[in-house]
Amino acid sequence: GLPDLLLLSTGGTIASRVDYRTGAVTPALTAQELNEYVPELSEVANVEAQALFSEYSENITPEHWLRIAGAVRARADPGRHAGVIIAHGTDTMHYTSAFLSFALAGFPLPIALVGSQRSPDRASSDAALNLVGAARFLTGCGTNGVYVVMHLDESDGAVACHAGTRVRKNHTSRRGAFQTVGGEPAFLVEGGAVRRNMRGGFFAGGAFRPRIMLNERVALVKYHPGLGPGVLQAAVDSGCRAIILEGTGLGHVGREAYPAVRSANERGIFVGMTSQCIDGRVSMTVYESGRDLLHMGVTPLEDMIPETALVKAMWAAGVAGGRSELAGIMTGAVASEFSAR
Repeated sequence: GLPDLLLLSTGGTIASRVDYRTGAVTPALTAQELNEYVPELSEVANVEAQALFSEYSENITPEHWLRIAGAVRARADPGRHAGVIIAHGTDTMHYTSAFLSFALAGFPLPIALVGSQRSPDRASSDAALNLVGAARFLTGCGTNGVYVVMHLDESDGAVACHAGTRVRKNHTSRRGAFQTVGGEPAFLVEGGAVRRNMRGGFFAGGAFRPRIMLNERVALVKYHPGLGPGVLQAAVDSGCRAIILEGTGLGHVGREAYPAVRSANERGIFVGMTSQCIDGRVSMTVYESGRDLLHMGVTPLEDMIPETALVKAMWAAGVAGGRSELAGIMTGAVASEFSAR
C-alpha cells in the first residue's frame, strides 16, 4: 500500500564506504545496496533502485547530465512512481540539479537529488536522514520540479528541500552545507511531515516539453583586479556560443576587459552578467561602467546564480538556433532560476 519511488544512483559519498585502514572514502555501494543500507526507506515507500554509474561528483560532466536526464525520462513512470531520487555527490550536485531543472522543465513528477557529507557506514553520516527525508518529501509534497534535499543544519531535526536552480554548496564539510540563495528552502521535512516553506510558487516550466540537449561551448569568467584582456579574449577566440561574466557588485568588469566584450558582441556571442555577491540583483544602470557594458551588448541576468547561468547557457546553446533566441531563453524564466522580487 506504500507509494513507489525510483532511485537512480550516480555515485558520490552517499554511495561510498570508508576504508578504515587508510581513512579514504571509496565508491562501494550500488543503488540496491544503498536502498538496503537505509531500511527506514521501506517504511515510507517501495523503492526501485537502479545504478546509472559510479562517479565522484568532481568527475561528473555535461555528458553525465544528459544520461541522467534521459534515464529519468525513460524509466520514471508518472502512472506508477510518486517521484525520483537521484543519489549524487555533493560537490557539483547543484550543477546537475540546474541542468535537470531546464532539460526536464514541467516533468510531472518531483525529482530530488540527495547526497551526504559523510559516508553511510559512519556513525555521523547524514545519508539516512537525507534519503528518508527525500522519500517523505517526494511522497508528500504534491508538486513537481527539481530539488536538492539535504540537512537544514548541523542537527538532525530537519531536512531542507532547495529549488534546483536556486541552491549552492556553501560549506566544504558540514552537514548543512547547502543553502538557498536569495530566499528560504522551498520545503522543509520535520518530524516526518512536509511543510511548504517558500514564498510564492515554484515555477517548474509549465507543460512538460523535454529538451535534453546542450552545447558545452560556454565559458564562465570570474572578473578580478588584474585579470587583463587576455583571458576573456581567449574565451571569445575559442568559439564560445555564450560567455557568462561573474562581475563585481551590481554587474561590472574593469575597462581593460572592454575590448574583449566588444569583440564578443561583434562575433555574435551572447554575454551575460551575473554578480560575485552571494545575494542581490545585477543592476547595470546605476553606474557609468554598467551602462557602458549594456551599450556593448552585455545582458544582465538579474539574480541568477553564476553556476546556474553557466548551465542554463549550455542548455540554451543546445536548444537555440541563434544569438537572439539564446538571449530570449536566458532572460526568460524556465524553472525558478530568478527569485521573486
